[in-house]
Amino acid sequence: MSFVELVVFGAIAGLGATLFADAIAILRQGWAMTHGFYCLVGRWVGSLPMRTVFHQDIRASSSVMAEALLGWGAHILIGITYGVCFAILFGPSAFDAPQLWQGLSFGVVTVLVPWLVFQPLFGWGVAMSKAPERWKMRQKGVITHTVFGTGIWLSAVLLGLAH
Repeated sequence: MSFVELVVFGAIAGLGATLFADAIAILRQGWAMTHGFYCLVGRWVGSLPMRTVFHQDIRASSSVMAEALLGWGAHILIGITYGVCFAILFGPSAFDAPQLWQGLSFGVVTVLVPWLVFQPLFGWGVAMSKAPERWKMRQKGVITHTVFGTGIWLSAVLLGLAH
């Protein structure tokens, strides 16, 4: 498998894992909650041109035009980027002989990105430290990223079968 094929497979696996995780999230918590969160992501993305990177609480920040589209788009691009990172980290073997531990471990590690980057930028503190139900929110993040890891493994299995 060439490097370009590896990157393409990673991008497809990331997209598949994102769609899988989103479907599970919608089943677990409903469309309104899932969609509402990605609107907040879009609000953050949409505030960047105004040089607003840090928020006191993103929920209290003014909404921006097309925040739902921006949020869902950013979410999907992040998932695709994770997939490319997964492919580069584990190499062609991730698709030739996918192992569940690869997907699960990768998925769990990816929870560090929202904990250390996005949640502080949204005004929620490191790992939701400013949230009233911080442990519940942390658990929800670990579950979501474990589901993503399962999805990336399933995507890798399907891509390996097609390859």
